[in-house]
Amino acid sequence: MFKYLPVLLLLMAACSDEPADTSAETVSYNLDSSRISVSGVSSGAYMAGQVHLSHSAIFNGAAIVAGGPYYCAMGELARGLGPCMKGGDLDLPVLVEYARAAAAAGKIDALSNLNNDRVWIFHGALDSIVHQDDSIAAADFYTGLVSEDAVTLVTDVPVVHGMATLASGPPCDTFGAPFLNACDYDTAGEILKTLHGDLHGRTSGGGELLMIEQPGFDAAEMLQQAYLYVPASCAGGATCGVHVALHGCAQSSAYVGDAFAAGAGFNEWADANALLILYPQVASSKIAPMNPNGCWDWWGYTGEDYATRDGAQIKVIKATLDAIAGQTL
Repeated sequence: MFKYLPVLLLLMAACSDEPADTSAETVSYNLDSSRISVSGVSSGAYMAGQVHLSHSAIFNGAAIVAGGPYYCAMGELARGLGPCMKGGDLDLPVLVEYARAAAAAGKIDALSNLNNDRVWIFHGALDSIVHQDDSIAAADFYTGLVSEDAVTLVTDVPVVHGMATLASGPPCDTFGAPFLNACDYDTAGEILKTLHGDLHGRTSGGGELLMIEQPGFDAAEMLQQAYLYVPASCAGGATCGVHVALHGCAQSSAYVGDAFAAGAGFNEWADANALLILYPQVASSKIAPMNPNGCWDWWGYTGEDYATRDGAQIKVIKATLDAIAGQTL
């Protein structure tokens, strides 16, 4: 299967206790609508850009780890497997013009919402799966829409295609499961500090990793449940922000259980900083649509509107956030 989608190898993982199953409950929290951000790895990185631009009135920033610019594949898998992974001419002005046209048509939020947003982009120096040019293109794409000093590009961490952590996973230069690499580098922390400003330091946790429903999952090639990390303060009614963390290919709960949700490093920052962490989950398919490793749709397998507010998976993410908030954001 991987011969079709080498990008499908992009994933993360770790281990923890089984999360509580709260799927039968209606769980809502007191959300701070000014502190909502999104990040993603690999296929999740592309989806993070799509979510950010589609709902820039909601999200205050985005992080892209091992991915490229918004609408890179232009609805074509061949382009996704070509320049969007291998580098080369991505026709960046065309991608920017698509975003402007989509905003003008009301398919994504007004681009003016991006003015005060922060963007963090990461490419591992040893990454041989996605070319560094693609991450640079993502930075260039955003630089044309937000102030240049609001975009951070990191390319000097010696890690393969995966997510660098402080201590979880195999060494930095080892590509393999769980695709979390122990590099003495806290990717999750850098993301959250960039997107949410000054934060209190990491803690050992203390919150709870739950499973919650993903409304409309069955019409979007997604799994029924997402993971949600809930600090005790948020469960007790405190006002909390939320960060949406999108896994890579072959990294949904169907493949690795709660490994990414428990081990990527976001939860350690959540408790001390009143942040819910939402981990949406994608399904896999060995028939049409061909998505054998559960990648996010960044080339159009759910329909031509995949990169807009009408995209099936973007709608599920938005509906899940609304359910967490107990209202329409």
